[in-house]
Order: sequence, then structure tokens, then C-alpha cells
Amino acid sequence: MNPIFITIYRSNVWAFPIFAIVLFVANWLMGAEPIPMKQLLLVSALFLLYYSWVYYIISNFWVKNLKKRMAATAATLLLVFTIEPTLIFLIYHYFPSLGVHMDRYMDDPGYEPDTTELRQRYGSAIIFLCVLVVIRLSHRGSREKSAEVKRSNQRTNGLEKEISNLNSLLKARNLNPHFMGNFAALALGRERKKHNEENIKMLTMLIALMNYQLRMDGNQQTTRWQDEWEQIESLLEMAYYRDPKFVYEWSDNDCLADLEMIIPHGLLLMPLENALKYGENTAEWPLRMGFSRKDDRIHIRYTNYFDPLKRDKIESTGQGFPLMEARLAGGSWPIAMRRQEEGDCFCVDIEIIDSISKTYDDEKKAKV
Repeated sequence: MNPIFITIYRSNVWAFPIFAIVLFVANWLMGAEPIPMKQLLLVSALFLLYYSWVYYIISNFWVKNLKKRMAATAATLLLVFTIEPTLIFLIYHYFPSLGVHMDRYMDDPGYEPDTTELRQRYGSAIIFLCVLVVIRLSHRGSREKSAEVKRSNQRTNGLEKEISNLNSLLKARNLNPHFMGNFAALALGRERKKHNEENIKMLTMLIALMNYQLRMDGNQQTTRWQDEWEQIESLLEMAYYRDPKFVYEWSDNDCLADLEMIIPHGLLLMPLENALKYGENTAEWPLRMGFSRKDDRIHIRYTNYFDPLKRDKIESTGQGFPLMEARLAGGSWPIAMRRQEEGDCFCVDIEIIDSISKTYDDEKKAKV
């Protein structure tokens, strides 16, 4: 169906009785002579037609959509070029054939339409309709904005409560939520200051990461390589959201994102969290991550620079690397992890023997 007819049907059918009532009351209060009901109804119908037309134009210019704005431009041009000939035909030819004369002198011999007066009248009417439409759209926009603010506040409160609960669980398990706690405070603060879909996206990513972290415990917890990789990407995106000056260099020359293997939970994520917690990670001292494969071995290296004084001020349990090393040794994983510190540079090397690593399908068969 044509958009103009949809607009008339869905939004503006109430305009006809309103215009009719207004014209009837104005005629009753201010008219020197009573105007016949047919004239009032036909004028109301004209107001309805052009009100709907103006509404369609302005409402489509109101939104940031190129196609709709182009349609509104076409409708504006159509209105400009058709309003005068249409009104001349209706008022001076068609309505008189129905026995309705908009001018009492139309039956006089030698009567000539005054096009100047007609233009003044329909011009004033169009301006009046534009004002009505703008008032209506402003009111509707204000109500929608208020409703959206209310929904956003409710959504933010729910996210804050969920993050608080997850934060408590992380602390109870001695999983230091330093980065996560600071990030949550920042993202929640930005969302409360100005509602933004990016803020909600980041908070949702944080909740997913916190749940992911909670699945790490003292048992031989495993995860798929692809899942851990996705958490790395999320954490890097969150780090940049927290600080636009955050700089990292990531090399993956062998396209290792889709490896079909299982690894200990947090093997790839834990060194990155450590680097985000202590590292400078600036253009001068960027975080570097390298993933490569040589023969049957996968090599991973994290390198970050830090300020020793700042690092000493950050609270830490210091259990992250020892727990991971114990997990690797206890599970007889074909994985070696080494860390070294030289001056203000911290480096973590991980080596995986790919040829004897378990795949996700192997793990499922073992569980069965």
C-alpha cells in the first residue's frame, strides 16, 4: 500500500472529526453568517488531506534515513506543484457541481477566481498544518525519549546488579577482578551519564567475560580454543573502550583462530589480563601478542612493559600463573608455559604440541 494512504489510515483518521469540530465551533462563535454544513465538511476533508500530506513529509524528514528523506522530498515537490491546480479544480469546478459554493459570489456573471487570495489562504493553511505536525512530532518524540530513558535505566540497573553479584563470586574464588571492577565502574558511569548502545554492548561483554572467568576453578576445567580466542577479542575491545590510547600489536600469520582443540580454561586469557592489569600499553610501550605455528608446535608470546612503582601499588593475589602451571602439570598437558621479567619488560611464552593435543570431539568421547 502507498505510504501516504498508510499514514492516513493509521495515524490521522482522527484529524477529520477534530477539524470538523473546530470549524463548526469557530463558525458558531465568530461567523457573521452560518456556513452550510456541507462546506464545513468539505473544508475539513481538505484539511485532513493536506494535514496527512504534510505529516508524511515532515515525519520522514524527521528521521535519519536517506530513502525516507528522498521520499519526503518527492512528496514536497508533488505538493508544491499540485496544490494550486488541485484546489482550483475542487473549489471552482467540482464542489459547485455538488451544489457547494465556497464563495458566495461564484454564481455572479463575470465572476473570476482571485488566485492571489487563494494562494494566501492555502499558504497560511499549510503553515498552520506544519506547526500542528511539528508540535505533534515533538510531543511524540519527547514521550518516546522518556520511555527509552526509563527502559535504559531499568536495563542498566539490572546489569549493575548482575555485575555486582558476579564480582562478589569472583572475589570469593580469589579470581582477582581488578580490571573487571574498574571497567564495570567506568562503563556503568558512562551509561548513566548518557545512554548509548556501545555502553550496553560493553557491559554485556563484561558479564559474558565474568561468567567465563567463573567457570575456571581448581579442577581440570577445559574450553575450546575458539571460545578462548573470542574472549581475547572481547577483552581487547573492552580495553580500548576503557582507554582510547590503549595500543596493542597482534600477529597471527598462520590464521590460528579456528583451531580444533581444547585447552585449559584461561590459558590464552590469563596472560592478557595480567598485561592489562599491570602494563603501560601505550604507543611507546605497546602490548604485543604473537601467535604462530612451526611444524607440530604452536608458539604464543605476550610481551608488555610496566612501571614497577605502579605495579607494586596494585593489589594482587599473585596466584594466577602458579595455578595455571599447576593445572598444566596436573593434567599432563602437552603445553609449556614460561614467564620472564627483565627490567620493565614482562614476557610470557606458551608452547603447545599440536600433534598430540586433544580436540573438542576427543574430550566429548572421553567424558562419554
